[in-house]
Parts: sequence; C-alpha cells; structure tokens
Amino acid sequence: MKNCVPMMLYLIMLAQYLLFDPLTAQARDYFPADLTTHKYAFIFAGAAAEEKYARRFQEQSLRLYETLITDYGYQPNNLTLLSGQSDPEEQRISGPCRQETIKERISALSEIVLPGDQIFIFLVGHGTNNGEEGKFNIVGPDMTGRMFAELLGQFSEQDIIVVNTTGSSYPFATALSSPGRVIISATRSRAEKFDTIFPQLFIEALENHAGDRDKNGRVSMWEAFLYGRQSVEKWYDDKDWLPSEHPCLDDNGDGLFNTEPDPTQNDGRLAQIAYMDVIKAPPTSAAGAPGKIESQEVYKLTVKTHDLERSISLLRNRKTEMTEEDYWKQMESLLIEFARANKELRSLQGDFGKTPNSDLTLRKIPHF
Repeated sequence: MKNCVPMMLYLIMLAQYLLFDPLTAQARDYFPADLTTHKYAFIFAGAAAEEKYARRFQEQSLRLYETLITDYGYQPNNLTLLSGQSDPEEQRISGPCRQETIKERISALSEIVLPGDQIFIFLVGHGTNNGEEGKFNIVGPDMTGRMFAELLGQFSEQDIIVVNTTGSSYPFATALSSPGRVIISATRSRAEKFDTIFPQLFIEALENHAGDRDKNGRVSMWEAFLYGRQSVEKWYDDKDWLPSEHPCLDDNGDGLFNTEPDPTQNDGRLAQIAYMDVIKAPPTSAAGAPGKIESQEVYKLTVKTHDLERSISLLRNRKTEMTEEDYWKQMESLLIEFARANKELRSLQGDFGKTPNSDLTLRKIPHF
C-alpha cells in the first residue's frame, strides 16, 4: 500500500501535465477587438557607446514614433519616447532613458489603464549579459530583465507586447515571458551579444504596412516578426556573413522562444491577433449632423470585422483539436458573417478603400 501512494501522486502529476496546454489555457480574452480598447506605446532608446550609435538609435526611435502616429493612429499623448541621447530641441522625446524615468512613466500608466488595454514596448540600443541575466544599457544603472518584469507585473489585466531589439536581448526577454504577452527578441541565445540589424528591419515592417502579408490593411506582431526575421536572414545572406542574430518569439507564456514559431504547435497564436492599429472613434458632433450616423456605423463595422478576423485566426489554429465537421461548421459561420459585415462596410465607405476615421483599408476574407 505504501508503494502505491507515490505511484498515485506521480500519475496525478503526469495527468495534469498532459492535460495542461499553455496555448489554450488562459484566464481572460487576450488582445480583444473591442470598442473600449486603448493602445499605448513606450519607445526606449538606450545609451550609446559611440556617436554613430547615438545617431542610429535616435533615428530609429523617431522613425518608429512617427510611424505609430502616421500609419497606426496613435495619439502623441499615448506615446512615450525616452532617449539616452539628450536633445532639448526634440519635442517628441519626453525624457531621459534612465531607470527612474522608466519606472516613473510605466507606473504612471498603470494608474490609468483599463482591463483589455494594449501596451507596446520597444527597446533599441545596446544590451549585455553576464551569462545569466540580460541587461538593457541605459544612462546610469542598467535595467535588467528581472527588474523590467517586475514593472510589467503592474499590468495583470492588460495585453503586453515587448520587442527587444538589442544584442543580448534573449536573457532579458526570457524574464518577461507570461500569459497574455507577446515577447520578441532580436537574439536567440546568450551567446548572441553583438549589435543587431533587427530594429531597422522590424520598423521597416511597420512603415507603410510593408509587413502586411495577408493584405488586409493591418500589421500584426506575427507579420512584423516574420518580415523582420526573414529580412535579417536575407541581409546576412547578401553579405555572405554568418548570422550573429536570430530573432525569436514567445507568446504562450512558457518561456521557450522559437525562431520559427508554429501557431498550431507552440508560439504565434497571440502574435497573430496582436495588431498595432488604433481605430479612431468618429468625431463628436451635434445630434443629427450630416455624416454622424454613417461615421458611427463605419466605426462599429470596422471593429466588428476586426473581431471576426480575430475569431477566424483563433479557430484556424485550433483545427487539429476539433473534428472536421465542427471546424468547418464554425468556420463557415464566421466567414459568412465576415463577408456580410465587409460588404456593408464597403457600402457605407463608398470610395472603396478609405474610412473617414482611420487609415485602414477594406478587409480581404482571411485565409483559413
């Protein structure tokens, strides 16, 4: 009888392990397409070892800042750019990239965000590691991955995207892994310590929606990651150099990063529904004002198509977990609803391409 107890405990633990699937186990609805969702962004440009790096980090951070406003509808008051390069004349920089400033700005945001809001964090600069812990190099004491993870702990009800584009980003990024977060690292191991080309190519994926693979007028973190990773590979191939960086992604909270993620097997499900674009609410005007009703309807239908795209993506990645009949029954229903909503949106927009309240183009039926 005594020998049976350890065996029973072992079997219970084994069953729990086999039944737990980090891809499907979640406490809430991540990255919803919702009328009430607000999106915020932090851009942290670290300290530079030389003047040429200072210029590069400044240029890249400002490019991303402008892209988020111009191409994705972010408002300046929802954007925070902290820089290790002092420039009193640059109004877009809201402060120095130091430990105390980073903590202050992130904590301030934690006081006003609502459940379901989305926070995008982009790190560009130098990174180092001591073989165990990764560091983001800033003016003054560096920021470690563990310290940054503690700051993100203030956002238990928000969806988080962190893109660390520095060398030695991998050990920093692994400390941030958690459910409801999309974490992208420019490097895949502690050994990859050199400065990276990845930030330039990741920003390029967002600019003018260059990374939009499915041509739906939007760019997800999945698409931006794939664009960046493939562009890194091409960059090294063209120079006939051995790659010193391999971008990787984790979004199921298990801390295991993949350079070639597969949403049906490991990582990518959240990245596919983590979009950057902000849907601007129609301007307020007097009741009955011309165009007010139409603007409201376009706004609601745009959100509806986003939500349907999200549902189609999630269902597509669950195909192997379902019977063929159940899968196609649900998929058919979603596709029909999407087609109807898209047709109605086309009718309201009138000009077959642009909405009066956002830069988004009309939706194509998602691949399934």
